Amino acid sequence: MNTSRRRFLAGLSVLAVAPVLAACGSDSAGSSAKGSPSGSAAPEEAAFPVTIKHKYGETTIESAPKRVVTIGLTDQDALLALGVVPVGVTYWFGDEELQGIYPWAQEALGDAEPPTLLKDTNGVEIEKIAGLAPDLIIGQYAGLTEQDYKKLSAMGVPVVAQNGDYADYGTPWDEAALTLGTAIGKPKAAQELIDSVKKRITDEAAAHPEFKGQTAAVITPWEGLFIYGPEDPRSRMLTDLGFDLHHVITDADDSEFGISLSSERTADLGDIGTAVWIDFDADKQVKGIFEGTPAYAEGRWCNIQESDGAYYVAHSFVTPLSIPYLLDRYVPQLVAAADGDVKTEPPAVTS
Repeated sequence: MNTSRRRFLAGLSVLAVAPVLAACGSDSAGSSAKGSPSGSAAPEEAAFPVTIKHKYGETTIESAPKRVVTIGLTDQDALLALGVVPVGVTYWFGDEELQGIYPWAQEALGDAEPPTLLKDTNGVEIEKIAGLAPDLIIGQYAGLTEQDYKKLSAMGVPVVAQNGDYADYGTPWDEAALTLGTAIGKPKAAQELIDSVKKRITDEAAAHPEFKGQTAAVITPWEGLFIYGPEDPRSRMLTDLGFDLHHVITDADDSEFGISLSSERTADLGDIGTAVWIDFDADKQVKGIFEGTPAYAEGRWCNIQESDGAYYVAHSFVTPLSIPYLLDRYVPQLVAAADGDVKTEPPAVTS
């Protein structure tokens, strides 16, 4: 398995891919503080002080932060959308040269200096974060350990960990965005942003009633087959658009983030309404079995692969900035797959 594939799988679930993460390397080089202050607009009235509850307790932020470091894999997008450029962001997967600022976020970045790119594949880069002189460290789409939380807190800087009401990497995008907005003093603006993006999703669902009640799943070949569960953001996007998750995942025990199955179980997806594959060609056995199913014969599938570039990343990012970009490309593919006509070719996507 190549490094890019490992990083992509990191967001499945901290439990599901722990062995993979342990095998990955890390760039732990130190870094001196650089970049201009990240706060670019005044906070809302009476926004501070604010206390935010999280997995390891609660954290009080006394005033608007100016140098924010994000340790969540997608947290930068909500901050950028609200006018704050982090000084450090955590790399997940995709083009490293973009420094965590993908095409859907470029306009929000504007002429500001891109953030320093951090890596957490071998643990949080404590020294590198310290070198950025942050006044807020926050992670929402994250799996921060209590040990690393204590180390970061020892810097004397407010640290906000992931929401304790969900499993690691399980905080819904809207709740994450609201927490991030609250931390920088812009809760009202964050809610307005969330509402506008939710309306876009609702409008898409209303425009495509053929999705309603049809079964679907997001699937990737990984040590056999991995099917994303109902608490994963990729699955949530399907259900928000009107689909029902396939019974293979809903009937499984402990399937919040997904389930791993043997390659042979690919045949169980033969009656699926729409199969969304990620890297369909990654396993020849899985591919061969699915190609023998009615779902494949009827064209009830689409494939999102690494060569799709930014679209491939956007499908897993699921943030206020990435969602509109994603829907422009994703919905036409879903329409082509959901009609059950093998002659309907899913449209090509552009990054």
